[in-house]
Amino acid sequence: MIHNSRGVTLVEMLAAITIATICFVLIFSIWLSGEKSAQHTMTQNDLQADAHLVQARITRAFYEQKDNLTLTIDNGEVILATGKGSSSQQEHISSPNLFYSGDGSELQDISDDTGNFIGTKLTIDYVIKTRTAVGSADNEGPSFHLSTTLNYPWEDVEEREPSDAP
Repeated sequence: MIHNSRGVTLVEMLAAITIATICFVLIFSIWLSGEKSAQHTMTQNDLQADAHLVQARITRAFYEQKDNLTLTIDNGEVILATGKGSSSQQEHISSPNLFYSGDGSELQDISDDTGNFIGTKLTIDYVIKTRTAVGSADNEGPSFHLSTTLNYPWEDVEEREPSDAP
């Protein structure tokens, strides 16, 4: 009787398929986790980069044209208006893919203890999120909080008396 030992039994085939499936599922789940983490990190970086750009544009406009500056948020976009009257210019300074919310910042006067005007400040407090397809904020995704105060003039206005140290 001829005995053929080159074939594979059904049990060996099922064991090989099971082991291969387990390996494939493990590799796929690790890859999917990495993709999700990379997407989250890239979105967070986009939020931070746009926040930095908006802050830089506001800072430059504040120090260049501090008297004629207004900031508004319209449909999640930051609008910077400079100038007065017919010379007023509006500029959308945030990304259209991101949604800004928070306080519309206004210029505020700074006074010393005696009530004398010593400068101007601008407080910025925005929460930035990704924009959904319908144009609203994505409350499920990552967000970034931009909070800062700009002061003008930035010099120390109080004169200090020399210390009486020996």
